[in-house]
Amino acid sequence: MKNMQRLKLIVILVLVVSHLSIASYFIDINIPEYKLRLYYEDELVNTFPIAVGKSVTPSILGDFKIINVIKDPTWYPQGQEPVPPGKDNPLGPWWLGLDFPGYGIHGNNSPDSIGKALSAGCIRMNNDDVTYLAGVIKKGTPVRLRYDVFVATYSRGQVQIAVYPDIYRLGVATAENLRRFAANHGVIAESDDWTLTEFIKLSNSKFYPLPSPVDVWVNGKKYKGFKIADQYAVPLAAFGDYVKYRNSNKTYYLDTQKVRSTASNKEFAYLSSLEEDFWLGAEVGSGINFQIYEAYLNGQSLGRVLKKKEYLFDATKIAGVLGVSLYTNSQHGSALIDGQVIRNPVFYNDHLYLTAAQLADYLALGVEMDSAHMKAVVGSLPVFYNDTKLDIDGYVYSSKTYIPLSVFEHAGFEVEWIDRINERVKVAGSVLQANRARGSNFYIDADDFAKITGIDVDVKSAGIYLGGS
Repeated sequence: MKNMQRLKLIVILVLVVSHLSIASYFIDINIPEYKLRLYYEDELVNTFPIAVGKSVTPSILGDFKIINVIKDPTWYPQGQEPVPPGKDNPLGPWWLGLDFPGYGIHGNNSPDSIGKALSAGCIRMNNDDVTYLAGVIKKGTPVRLRYDVFVATYSRGQVQIAVYPDIYRLGVATAENLRRFAANHGVIAESDDWTLTEFIKLSNSKFYPLPSPVDVWVNGKKYKGFKIADQYAVPLAAFGDYVKYRNSNKTYYLDTQKVRSTASNKEFAYLSSLEEDFWLGAEVGSGINFQIYEAYLNGQSLGRVLKKKEYLFDATKIAGVLGVSLYTNSQHGSALIDGQVIRNPVFYNDHLYLTAAQLADYLALGVEMDSAHMKAVVGSLPVFYNDTKLDIDGYVYSSKTYIPLSVFEHAGFEVEWIDRINERVKVAGSVLQANRARGSNFYIDADDFAKITGIDVDVKSAGIYLGGS
């Protein structure tokens, strides 16, 4: 009798322990995420990539449990001969059946299918992963299959959200649902619906904070933009007359090129496309700062100054103002201006653009960037000696000022040529490098002039002043 009671007690204890073991594990599967998560007592144990059902044979959703764990299962395809265990068996080494007829978790013989919606409804795993899972869980383990396109995580106290593809086209990835989901996680989505829609399109299964307003400055005037995922949405209205608006189809143009607006709002474009398509340079910090210069030469407009690493000026318009020849071939990347071959020519919209360095090298044209008036003054600056204008102008290049070699004569210093080939001269015992520009004219560094003569050099927008006002 005692033995019988002892046996009953052992059986009860085994059942209780077994029940506790079963209840400790939980399998969570999110279909759009292509992820299976294994939990033990609410603690995440492991995460596995999976394949899910095709849109025509979607995976089931709901709460289920494991009813059998079968090693080396035989596959019984409908209307076909059974497929025994082995490399040709699509079930792989293990079958974990659900309490829903015909559905389960299993291995595969097509590892490339993992991370895709390609199954007939079952959940496929990599063979090593399903082997691990089969060694851990038991009959009765709960399984939840859900369809959550929005997933939240916490990074440095900030809620970040990823949007996964709506693979079954259930129409759940909407701005309204995203706003509701965010609120459930303690985040107020103050953005407009279109910014949330853009976020849904751009998230691409990566975690980002919800869209947030960003100050956009164009030539010192502030506008409201947004940071959406890892992109900045910039209002096209900020560019005023630079961007032309075609009302018939709500299409914007800049430099005769169509602006790639955002998918949900044609009045905004991404900073990346503005920089890539139109060479609009911007400084990005706490906000976005654009500085768009209009270039002038001899009082004539040269149009917008492009910005791609450095400032670029329209060679066609420059040649027109100066009356010099210009040859370009954008397809072959070759160009000549005033009979000189342009090294490393830069083409935009099939037009040649010159850097400030090239303007100085080929045409002896300096560039003054007037940030106060957002103007770029291209051209040689008049040189004044004791308030008297000289016959030959100077120029500014790369923050250095160059003045005609002849100014030494005005200052009472004799110039001696010591090397005509390498363009080296001697003045007051100092050997200087001269630079030929504009035919037979030679220029020297204004700093060298100041050191030798003791005469101050003052560069102003009206010209270069030597010892004068």
